[in-house]
Amino acid sequence: MQIGDAHVSVLAVVALGAVVGFVGGVFGVGGGFMLTPLLAVVFGIPVHVAVGTSLCQIIATSLVSLLKFRKAGLGEVRIDLGLLGGSLIGVDAGTRTLAALAHRTVVVGGVAAPLAPLVLQVAYVVMLAFVLVSFSRGAAGGLEPLDYLRFGPLSRARLPLAVRLPTVQLPRVSMLLVAYVGLGLGFLSGLLGLGGGVVLMPILVYGFGFPMRQAAGTGLLMLFVSSMFGTARHAMMGNVSLPLAMALLAASPVSALLGSRATKRLPAPLLRRGFSAVVVLTMCAVVWDLARKVR
Repeated sequence: MQIGDAHVSVLAVVALGAVVGFVGGVFGVGGGFMLTPLLAVVFGIPVHVAVGTSLCQIIATSLVSLLKFRKAGLGEVRIDLGLLGGSLIGVDAGTRTLAALAHRTVVVGGVAAPLAPLVLQVAYVVMLAFVLVSFSRGAAGGLEPLDYLRFGPLSRARLPLAVRLPTVQLPRVSMLLVAYVGLGLGFLSGLLGLGGGVVLMPILVYGFGFPMRQAAGTGLLMLFVSSMFGTARHAMMGNVSLPLAMALLAASPVSALLGSRATKRLPAPLLRRGFSAVVVLTMCAVVWDLARKVR
C-alpha cells in the first residue's frame, strides 16, 4: 500500500492498529497520541495524512470503549457533556491551524523543510512530557486519586455553573472550567490527530481527583464525537487515507474491547505505571525522529 511517497506494509499497519486499540481500551483513551507519531516516524506517512487518518481510527476504538465502560457503570456523563461544549470549537481551530502550517517551511541545516512536521513533533514532546510529569508527581507523592481534598485543585476552583458529582465522590466541579478543558482538548485533537484522552486522564485524576477507573470511563463520549467531527473536517481537506484507515480498523475495535475488559482486572497502580511506560516509549520515538531531522 502506497500513501504519498511511503510504501507501507498492510500487515504492519493492522498490527499497529491492534496495539493502539488495546492501549486505548485499557486506559480509556483514543490512542491517537501513539498512532499519529508512529505513522509519521515509523511508516513515513505524511504528517497531515497521519493526523486525519488517526482521528478516523479513534472513532471505532472510542465507541467500543465507551459502550464497554458504560456497561460497567464507569464514567461521569455530565463531564462528557461539559467537555463537548468546547471540544468541537477547538477541533475546528486545530484543523485550521494545521492547514495554515502545511503551506509554510523553515530552514533547518541550510535546507528548507516543511514546518508542520517539526511543530507537531515539538508539540507532541511537550504534551507527552506534561502527561508523564503529572503522573510521576502523583505517584512520587503517594497520592491516591480519591484524595481530592489534598490533590484536586481544579475541583476546588470557585467558578460558575458548579455541580456535584457523587458518582466520583466530588463535592463540586465547575462546568465552565470543564468546557474550557474541552476547548483545549479539541484544539489538540484537530491539530495533532488525537482524541485528547491522553491529556484528559491526568487532568481528571490529579486535577479533579477522579478515581483511575472512573477517569478511564470519562471523556469517551467527547472522544467519539470530536473524532467524528475532526475526521469530517480533515476529509474535506484531503487528509484522510481510506485504505490506511481500513487497515487500522481491521483489528483495533476487537483489541479495544479486550483492553477495556482488562481494565477491570488490573490494579490501579499497575494501570498508572503501564500508562506512563507507553507515554515514555512514544515520546522517545518522537524525540529520536526530531533529533534526526534537526542535525
